[in-house]
Amino acid sequence: MMKKKVLAFGMALAMLLTMTACCDIRDGGSGGKTELNETVEVPDPGPVASGEITGEKMSISLFAGSLPENMPVGGALKVMAEYINTYSDGTIEALAFFDTALGDATSMVQGLQQGTIDIGVAGTAYFSGLVPEVEVFQLPFLFDDLEAARTAAAGPAADEIHKMFEDKGIVGLSVWENGFRELTNNVRPIKTPDDMKGIKMRTLPAEVQVATWEAMGALPTSIDASELYTALQQGTVSAQDNPLHEIVSRKFYEVQPYVTMTDAVYTPLYMGMSKKTWDRMSESQQALIKEAADVAREKQLELTDEAQAEALQTLLDYGCEVEMNPDKEAFRERALPTWSIFTDQYGTELVDLLQQTQGD
Repeated sequence: MMKKKVLAFGMALAMLLTMTACCDIRDGGSGGKTELNETVEVPDPGPVASGEITGEKMSISLFAGSLPENMPVGGALKVMAEYINTYSDGTIEALAFFDTALGDATSMVQGLQQGTIDIGVAGTAYFSGLVPEVEVFQLPFLFDDLEAARTAAAGPAADEIHKMFEDKGIVGLSVWENGFRELTNNVRPIKTPDDMKGIKMRTLPAEVQVATWEAMGALPTSIDASELYTALQQGTVSAQDNPLHEIVSRKFYEVQPYVTMTDAVYTPLYMGMSKKTWDRMSESQQALIKEAADVAREKQLELTDEAQAEALQTLLDYGCEVEMNPDKEAFRERALPTWSIFTDQYGTELVDLLQQTQGD
């Protein structure tokens, strides 16, 4: 282990020189890169990291697309970068970027295909143009609870999705998450689907999501996330759904006093690697990258749990009325027919795999 620690120090010095050399190409100097003066706790080495890593020396980018550094995915991506730097025996220099430092999430996916970005993570919607089936994780009310969703997202269905990306120039590494989407509104408390009748609601533009909330009796409309607070404030729409930490970070609770823990839609984040970069790596380097993605996923889930708990407390402290036990089965029964929008195009195999994994 002493050899690895010495090498890790050398890698940190090399990263400092690299960052100093390139700081003028990003707005504000740091440009969303990992800052070295921030201590990142590196997890203990797994089986691959404990062994010898050989291969061509290279520098790689880890990019969170449009997601900021202070979100759970940002913290986890830094852990992943440091894990690679610490345990690659000096063969890989990994540098993490956030919040559009290398472009937006759409261009990130293109960069993965072209090899200009090495590893990227973003919402599945940004990858669905290449593999539409990746949206299976977001079918409404698909999972019984968070544990079931996390288990299923790391199971056989994810393996099948990874295979679908192989001929798209992207190597699938992992499925992270942004949490369950919860409902907020400023009309009335929501406990059953019937309570949604006539409420103007901002939904995701995905066809399944629109159909789901129409089935509840809501009046769905599509509004860009950047305009949503104003739309809620002005009454253009009266409801929306997002993970709790998003509801708090965007201050929706200021104009949305009613919160319902529907767990309506699980929002995964997909992590892929450029096949061009992957093919330059030795087998031991490839194995280390996969192990690092798995280790960082566990950290990301931990950080998400912390962020969600903190956000819930913020909502309660602010005085929001939080419905913790809505009639989820009634919501699910209304939403179930909308799954056919997906299965009619892509079959039921992935849905079946996800349900089998969670024990349905």
